Amino acid sequence: MVLTFYGFLAVIINLIIYFAFGSLITGCFKEHRFSATLSVIMGFFLYYTLFEFVCIPMTLKLKPLHLLAYIWGGVIAAVVIVSLILNHRKWRCLIMESIAFAKSKPLFVLFCLIFVAIEAFIIVNSYQFTLDAAFYVGTANTSLTTDTINIYNPYTGMWQDHFEMRYFFANYAINDAVMCYLTGIHPLIWTKTVMEYVVVILVNIVMYRMGRLLFKDDLKKTGSFIFFAGLTSFFYSTIYTAQEFFVTRTFEGKTLLGSFVIPLVFLVYIKLLKNHNDLSCWWLLALMSVGSLVLSNSASMLFPAALLIFMLPLIIIKQDFGIAVKTGLLILPGLFSLILYILYVRGYYVIYTMPR
Repeated sequence: MVLTFYGFLAVIINLIIYFAFGSLITGCFKEHRFSATLSVIMGFFLYYTLFEFVCIPMTLKLKPLHLLAYIWGGVIAAVVIVSLILNHRKWRCLIMESIAFAKSKPLFVLFCLIFVAIEAFIIVNSYQFTLDAAFYVGTANTSLTTDTINIYNPYTGMWQDHFEMRYFFANYAINDAVMCYLTGIHPLIWTKTVMEYVVVILVNIVMYRMGRLLFKDDLKKTGSFIFFAGLTSFFYSTIYTAQEFFVTRTFEGKTLLGSFVIPLVFLVYIKLLKNHNDLSCWWLLALMSVGSLVLSNSASMLFPAALLIFMLPLIIIKQDFGIAVKTGLLILPGLFSLILYILYVRGYYVIYTMPR
């Protein structure tokens, strides 16, 4: 599927929005150089974290989707304007630095642009065969066409008596519906074209940052790392691998968990090995602890597990109990979500989709 001009514009606008959101945080870091890639990554999780806090009350109050869209559109506009006011000088300097970097390293920049474009094109046009496609695309389309939030079953179109708590906090598809309402782009195009391109770019941003960190800013080795990391995605052996999700199920929030969140936790761990008091790393993990829950309910188990796997060795290596305290706080959102889901499954409570 060829990305049209409006689709390409939507991809760029998404990245600009993430960058603006992230700049509110990265613009405050005094000990770090202002980074476009870190701003986009942090902005992505801040974006979905704030969306969650807006969406959940609207869902509980049974408000229509269009009202959520208006409110969220206002939030986006406000954040972008405030971020521009606070960071316009840093943005201008960043643009000049980026131009200078592109002029000094044209082959590396050209390689990254071409490789990501080809990878994204192949993925968007791959055969996406799972039943979950009907759920994620259907949720966005059903919510948009019925002007409701998570009330109608995306498989059948039938009204649901109560909210399915497995998806209550996972509002990634609801954000897709909101953006479709604001932009006028059809949910099928938005989920399976626009957001798939965005996901591929985000994953490669993490690979870029990881490559530069592991190979000490050697761009040739970083380029090779990006290439082979992308290439291995096309050699999955079963449908239960992160690579398979990345290539054929890119529209799902779970794809971001496997291909974006877990590598990002590993990247943060590497940085914390050098300086376990790096505030930028802990801020990022804090945003991920909530923002990843919006992507998929699986994050309630996956993110705490991944965090513990990396933080337990860090506690031993650094011999700092403060790391254990921070880690404990970071797993609380996932633990809270998991407990709520278990209580729902056991029949201790139910949230109905109409007043009673």
